[in-house]
Amino acid sequence: MNSDLEALGDQLARIAANPPATTCELVAALQGLTKLSNQWSEVLESLQDPTRRLVGPAAASSVIVAARRAEESFVELEITLGDALAAHPRTADPRSRRIAG
Repeated sequence: MNSDLEALGDQLARIAANPPATTCELVAALQGLTKLSNQWSEVLESLQDPTRRLVGPAAASSVIVAARRAEESFVELEITLGDALAAHPRTADPRSRRIAG
């Protein structure tokens, strides 16, 4: 599991080191991060019961708070992704063009 987390950390570091330069790159990054954020929230929720059982209710409460914050992050990324998609320049389909005249 540690190698998976390290690989994820490396991937996130690459995104931070090379921020998107175009709207298309931004949309791609946001799509990936939105999916990841949702998965992160679900993973944290799955840790609630083991944390309560193994460490105690106070620690489980902290995990619950972290899961809620991850869910909030997911929602904010979804909003940002929607804005980015709305701003993304559309390429017209040549088949849909009408010839004037």
